[in-house]
Amino acid sequence: MKRREHAEVLADVAERVALSNEFRTDDFQDRVAHLVNDAREHWRVRGELPARGDDAMFDALLSIAEVADSSPIAVRDACGDALHESEMREAGAA
Repeated sequence: MKRREHAEVLADVAERVALSNEFRTDDFQDRVAHLVNDAREHWRVRGELPARGDDAMFDALLSIAEVADSSPIAVRDACGDALHESEMREAGAA
């Protein structure tokens, strides 16, 4: 169940960021950081977040925030990668 929830959260963030990326406003980076920071709490277990490399979906989520100040193409690609990762994991959890 947790993997499915993670896949849904990751897909939701990726879709929201991708849409916002199309119509960037001055607070785009702040909104992306807020979305990612809220979403990453779903991965917290006993107070700890996964280390980089331990969870591909968590890594994809963090990658979205890391490229928020990059070009729209880099953000689009990170969102696409995150959606792909979430679809693979959701299909595997079914």
